[in-house]
Amino acid sequence: MDQRTVQFDMFSWQVVPWSVMRDDVRYLEQLDIGTVWLGDAYLMPAGWGSVLDAWTTLGALAACTERVRLGTLISNISLRHPAMLAKQAATVDRISGGRLDLGIGAGTDLPEDRAALGLPALTPGARVDRLAEAVAVIDGLLRGQQVTLHGEHYRLDGARVEPAPVQRPRPPLVMGGNGKRALRVAAEYADAWVSDAPEPTLEEAIEATRERNRLLDDYCEGLRRDPATVERGCIFGWSPAGSPFTSRDAFGDFVGRYREAGVQRFVFSFGSTATPPPYDAWVTAGRWATRETLEAFAIEAMAELQGVANLTATPPLTSAVKEH
Repeated sequence: MDQRTVQFDMFSWQVVPWSVMRDDVRYLEQLDIGTVWLGDAYLMPAGWGSVLDAWTTLGALAACTERVRLGTLISNISLRHPAMLAKQAATVDRISGGRLDLGIGAGTDLPEDRAALGLPALTPGARVDRLAEAVAVIDGLLRGQQVTLHGEHYRLDGARVEPAPVQRPRPPLVMGGNGKRALRVAAEYADAWVSDAPEPTLEEAIEATRERNRLLDDYCEGLRRDPATVERGCIFGWSPAGSPFTSRDAFGDFVGRYREAGVQRFVFSFGSTATPPPYDAWVTAGRWATRETLEAFAIEAMAELQGVANLTATPPLTSAVKEH
């Protein structure tokens, strides 16, 4: 088993009303969850309802929280020019006082987005090529560099981001992706890498995660980078591979098996009775965490697995959190 530090994050998909979203994130902040992540989409597929914009929601959350880290898992490159994304990231980092984790990836290739926005239909390889260009731009701008690039997908002449982010040398860069080419980009730029473990069974998902970890190690070594400098994570709740929130034993077994595969950062999905269809089925199935399951067993189990006592239930939101 990998003995490096384990961290527990939560993904809170902004498909609920803003007031619910705000209160959920404030609740998670009281538990000292590592990072609360949002998704990024323009339109949802048919039957999946509507979604709040990721970056304006992050800005609002940055203003009404104080400690919890905030991020996107992942920012969809197809929706924003990388220089504008770097500007948004620097702004949220300033509003939050240096609490941003920037998640980035090639993004989903939804027909709805392409049709509504006139986006190009790129092959998977071309999407990763575009990602590589975008990450180079974002990394340079957030480090305070002036960036000029005449690439296949982007053109910049003397671009810079002002004001700069609070965090130095830049906010942590978290990259998502399972394919070999995306892993190669992550090995070059990422502070952390996150897989989504899409395989249909828990055994297949764990073995695939282990193999992707090995491949990332190889890419890092090829770049003469210490593989241990790239944190390894997985986001859970979106495939049938395991239901960790059905019981304490199920949670412990799930985390233990993924830790043996090299996962250090667990990004669980969070829901409630306000979570609409079809997402509510995953809440009911125990794939997503809720306040009830966290307080029944998961908070204590997380603390034990981390070897700390900082994940504890706190008084109700109305008395524990200052209104903004």
